Amino acid sequence: MEDGALTITTEDVYTLLGVRRDGIATVVDLVADGAPSARLRAEAMLREHASCEAVEVWRDGGLVEKIQRSSAPAV
Repeated sequence: MEDGALTITTEDVYTLLGVRRDGIATVVDLVADGAPSARLRAEAMLREHASCEAVEVWRDGGLVEKIQRSSAPAV
């Protein structure tokens, strides 16, 4: 766009679902800054939400990655 506005397409948006041990997603977040940012945000969600056992990273209707609490780096 010529006016300097940023255009984000649906292919650029990642949906992150914080999933409890019983499989229920209790936390949802969106990231529109690429796969590395989505992974970093997923790891942060695990640190911020003790009830989340894993974070599922979705893009364009497909599961990209499932990050388990045990595999997330500690900070």
